[in-house]
Amino acid sequence: MKVNDYLPEELKTKYFDFKPRNYPDDKFCSDLLEQIKLSYDNCNYYQDELCKNFDFTIPDKLTIEDLETIPYIPTDLYKKSENLILQFLKVPLDKIALFSCSSSTTGDPSIVPRTVEDFDQIQYNSIKVFTDFFRWDDYKVGSKISLIFNFSPGRLLMSFMAKKNAKGFEYVKKTRYFTACMNKPWEFYGQEEYMVKPKFLKTIWAILSTFSIKGGFVLDVSRLLKMVEKVAKTGHWKGKEIVKILFGGSPLLMNNMFEKRLLKENMFYDLDGISFVGCGGGGWDGVKGEAKLDVVDKVRFIDNYEKVFNIRRKDIGDIYAFTEGPTLFGGHWSEKYQDFLLHCPDTSRIIVRDTENLEPVKEGIEGLLEVITPYGVNGSINQAVLVDDIVELISKNKCPECGYEGATFRIIGRLKNAQGKSCSSIIDWLH
Repeated sequence: MKVNDYLPEELKTKYFDFKPRNYPDDKFCSDLLEQIKLSYDNCNYYQDELCKNFDFTIPDKLTIEDLETIPYIPTDLYKKSENLILQFLKVPLDKIALFSCSSSTTGDPSIVPRTVEDFDQIQYNSIKVFTDFFRWDDYKVGSKISLIFNFSPGRLLMSFMAKKNAKGFEYVKKTRYFTACMNKPWEFYGQEEYMVKPKFLKTIWAILSTFSIKGGFVLDVSRLLKMVEKVAKTGHWKGKEIVKILFGGSPLLMNNMFEKRLLKENMFYDLDGISFVGCGGGGWDGVKGEAKLDVVDKVRFIDNYEKVFNIRRKDIGDIYAFTEGPTLFGGHWSEKYQDFLLHCPDTSRIIVRDTENLEPVKEGIEGLLEVITPYGVNGSINQAVLVDDIVELISKNKCPECGYEGATFRIIGRLKNAQGKSCSSIIDWLH
């Protein structure tokens, strides 16, 4: 069963001719207040637990200065094991088009109910970040197309994997990986080659029942090299003129390509000017889904792309996102920080909270990331979520390096890794 069995066909191409919307503070706050009211009126958990424990009363008007006072929910509570997912609904169950699932390594994924309107917004958010940070408009020029090497399994395969990961959840048949939503647009914009493939078709069902990225699947680097060499020599692939090459997806798997093969075999290509690297889906810490490899040294990773493919730092970007929210944060490499600086789009606002008292921190200080948005959250009460990731708040208003409007931050690590506890465990009213 395909993802588009549940979602409208027009979502495939709806935002390909991308036109940005405007989300000024007054509209943002007005729309957020409406989502808060919907949550209060339609979700007993929101009213009885969140609002009560935050001592929150719905105001007549909401301003940007008020954002730090609204109730937020820790992402941990969306875990399958918490058995609270359906309690977070703020629409009838028949309005839920799909459930988004995280690729958990523990067998305890987050699962988020979403409406068609939520997926419509996620599609917009995806193409906005591709446009702002991955040069989306450059990948199709007239009859020319691009090669997209996506370091990920294909969406159909991912749908089987999501069902396995969410096994035991009541609506597992309507559950898909959140990252599949972000991969989809590239399929209709060029030649997308998913890099993670099954080893043997005859054992596909056995593989899916005991999925292991090392045992059941291979990273098809040989095909990538064949395609790159062909384009480098002729400028074409299968009769189509190639305008750009994009390396996208998991940096963990990209790093594996360098360390396990390309560097060992001294393979070098000159793709300067025609290629871009768009990382996404996380995995810098060495863990992504069932893949457990070495921690990725970001500086070495950047150097490897320049060494092997002659792709410069200015042509390497990153996306940060998490299943529990609809927002995608795009970023660029910073020589000053030797890290990716990530930017908050105007569809969202962020607050960085101190890990001890949960108070908002100042610029230059580390804390837990809270993401607030009224867009793409029609199905659940996830308009304000507190994430387990520790970030450094670089700027509240504008990137000091590229000038992108909105808050700028960088990822430091995970709360669980750093302190052995989760977001929910530091909020004393949660039991």
